[in-house]
Amino acid sequence: MSEHRSVSEPGGPIDHEIDVRSIARIGLWLAVVTVAGFVIAWGFYRFLSRGEQRMDARPSPIAEASRPAIMPGPPLQATPERELAAFRKSEEARLTGWAWVDRANGIAQVPVEKAIEAVAADGALPTFQPPPETGASK
Repeated sequence: MSEHRSVSEPGGPIDHEIDVRSIARIGLWLAVVTVAGFVIAWGFYRFLSRGEQRMDARPSPIAEASRPAIMPGPPLQATPERELAAFRKSEEARLTGWAWVDRANGIAQVPVEKAIEAVAADGALPTFQPPPETGASK
């Protein structure tokens, strides 16, 4: 028979070349060096950041006072429904009512419907009779 042992048998030709203890020792040293490097880098970072904080000058009180104030939010309406109804009522009165704009020069506000009818009738701006005397003058 041959003098070579099988690879699968313990102590075969490949087994004697592998030193498991040396591999484990190298892996352990790599882990220790890696953790030590992280600890040293973290300590160095803390040292440098504290030095930077000490070197930073405190902000001037004048600069703090001149910083723009935060603007408040937009003013909100307390009762928007009522305010909108009142606005629409005043606009409706303005569009449908008669009123003097400049009484001395004879300029009056005419209801929109009347103005449209008058312009549609002959295509020219008409002259209206003065508005009736009511308390609705500006």
